[in-house]
Amino acid sequence: MPRIFNQAAWCARYFHHYITSIAPWYDLSDGSQHFATRLPELALASALPFAAVVALAAIQISQTTAPSARAAAEYYHDHCVRLLLARLKDDNAARGDGDGDGDGNGNGNSNSNGITLASICLLRSYEILSEEVDPNRHLRGAYSLAVSRRPLLREGDLGGRGGLRGAGFWNYLREDITFSLFQRCPLKMGLDQVELFVWRGDDADGDHAYLNAVSLILGRIINECFGRETLSPEAWDFLFRLLRDWCSALLGRFAPFAREERRLGLALPSVWMLHDCHEASQDVDQCTTREEILERCAVEICGIAFTANSPPVVVNCFGPIAFCGPFIRDEAAQQELVRRLMACKRTIGWPVQRLVADLQLAWGEAAGQQIAV
Repeated sequence: MPRIFNQAAWCARYFHHYITSIAPWYDLSDGSQHFATRLPELALASALPFAAVVALAAIQISQTTAPSARAAAEYYHDHCVRLLLARLKDDNAARGDGDGDGDGNGNGNSNSNGITLASICLLRSYEILSEEVDPNRHLRGAYSLAVSRRPLLREGDLGGRGGLRGAGFWNYLREDITFSLFQRCPLKMGLDQVELFVWRGDDADGDHAYLNAVSLILGRIINECFGRETLSPEAWDFLFRLLRDWCSALLGRFAPFAREERRLGLALPSVWMLHDCHEASQDVDQCTTREEILERCAVEICGIAFTANSPPVVVNCFGPIAFCGPFIRDEAAQQELVRRLMACKRTIGWPVQRLVADLQLAWGEAAGQQIAV
């Protein structure tokens, strides 16, 4: 039984490390914190999520503080994959990974409480942390589970009332968005049939719903822009209206409560938000050209990410930084972004080297084009 830890205290430490340090990455848009609470509860009685939790915690530790943890990470990862493949052979059971939460004690149908999709979300992070080149195996493999529920999305799911299964869906969507921003390709998930709810709640949990709502809108924008050679004016107007409606629905507390603009010695702006799940509207009134607008948005995104000093925020900003970073033309801001990203390797364990290399290549090409002109 996974519940018995006394034979290996290090395993208990890895399990605890996941709860305190890694689960918040997944709970950024979930006020109920299912990945920090419900998933560990289920993992104590189910081998699949237990192996996924320990594997991810061990690989993250191996990349930050203790390289020797990699052996345990690889062992539990291989074990987790074997369990996952066995479960997925039963197609009906895997697709039953739906809305229920069992009896609360890990009993009943283990595929009815979202643990399969949640475990794959952890395996997705494992493969990112463990390999220099993103193989994208688990993101592809999770697609059928992520879209198996009918209807795919209900309005109540925006506010985190979809249980662990709903939390897994939002994490899959954000990871799909991140990969698409890195590769500039459409999502694996088609969102044409998903109603794009614009949250207009005023309760505390509603703050997370705003983040989930704009994730849906961003997913649609990505599919339209990267999935077609040309974007029709009608499609652009529709998406722009959705984004405008989302912005107009934001409450005052979503605005930064303080900020410090770029100056000598401060290459990126400092933007302080009330909560990690809040976003800042972009102030581009002083920008006169397309290049200035893009650069202003890019440095704003970087400023928000690093001012938060929060691993969940930074982890979820790697995709936007990969897409927007090339628009930064100021050399001091470029150097500061590289410095901040390399620091993430030491503290979070994310393989930022390939992101930094891609940014430097884009900056070099842009500089060469300017010289040629």
